[in-house]
Amino acid sequence: MIVEFFCNLFFSMAHFLINLLPKFPSFSGLNVSMSPLFYVVRLLNMFVSFPVVSKCLLIVLVVYNLKFIWSIFMWLLRKIPGVS
Repeated sequence: MIVEFFCNLFFSMAHFLINLLPKFPSFSGLNVSMSPLFYVVRLLNMFVSFPVVSKCLLIVLVVYNLKFIWSIFMWLLRKIPGVS
């Protein structure tokens, strides 16, 4: 019940903060100005798979922040009565 409360509070706060951001404008001319960058990305994609790179980057970020996530989990666990 306490964990559910904190999860609801966290997601409500995240939803509120996301709604504060303005709507993105139309980027109709972006394709012309970014075409050299897209060319380089397509060239690099022939040698390195970007989905694999993104998954590796995600794993590195999760492992890097694992201690922080674990401390939040333990703090929530200690808030439950009867758990030491």
